[in-house]
Amino acid sequence: MPSYYALSDVHGHREQLAAALDIIDLDSDSAARLMLLGDYVDRGPDSAGVLQLVRQTQERYSGRVIPLLGNHDVAFLEWLDGEDDDYSWLLADAGFTTVRSFLSPLELALALGHDVPGDDATDLDGESMNGNIKRAILTRHRDLVTWLRRLPLVHETELHIWVHAGIDEDAGDLWRHATPDYVLTEKNPASVGPHEVGKTIVAGHVQTSQLHGDPGQHGVYADEGHIYVDGSVEVTGRLNLLRIDGNGSWTARSIGASTTGH
Repeated sequence: MPSYYALSDVHGHREQLAAALDIIDLDSDSAARLMLLGDYVDRGPDSAGVLQLVRQTQERYSGRVIPLLGNHDVAFLEWLDGEDDDYSWLLADAGFTTVRSFLSPLELALALGHDVPGDDATDLDGESMNGNIKRAILTRHRDLVTWLRRLPLVHETELHIWVHAGIDEDAGDLWRHATPDYVLTEKNPASVGPHEVGKTIVAGHVQTSQLHGDPGQHGVYADEGHIYVDGSVEVTGRLNLLRIDGNGSWTARSIGASTTGH
């Protein structure tokens, strides 16, 4: 059975993702698989760069890298597809942090109604500004957005269910039929303890410090039926890299932007 690596909630931190990929080294372990559990965008400095790196890695190791969608990725797509008068996502993007990763300074300036880059002040109404920014992103990154739209919400293997947030555990082995899409990406609070699904659920979404009950503890959390890996990279600057061997035993390490080697 193959070994599996898992990462979740990268949130725009491309350097940490690149460091984790260097450690995994899929070239040297042809049996290894990589599960990416979503939330590539928002909060960090390079959401677009994270998406591009995930896409490149999936294409390079076809069939061995499985990226899933998280709630932040779904919200980003829903904003792009939504009406121009709904700019709640844009308002939540403080300082245009995520937008700036997708657009050059000139492209953002033009979307704001300026001829040259400058401050973010604009005389445009919210609807016009929102529409301009969305169209600019879609024009520059149409292929990347198309790829993102096609990512699944959940993946099942012999011993594990891989998902961003969780499933309807009360449904047992009928969980696929009973779990709405929004639960797969938004389930909160996280379920803990044994369940009747029959496989270990591996997820992100809920910060592990909450599950540990300790604001200073960001390592992987595991119990009889779950493994949670969201290590709050936006707070700690580090990602939890989980490795599960073919027999189901697991190890984890914390990866920072400067981490290299094996």
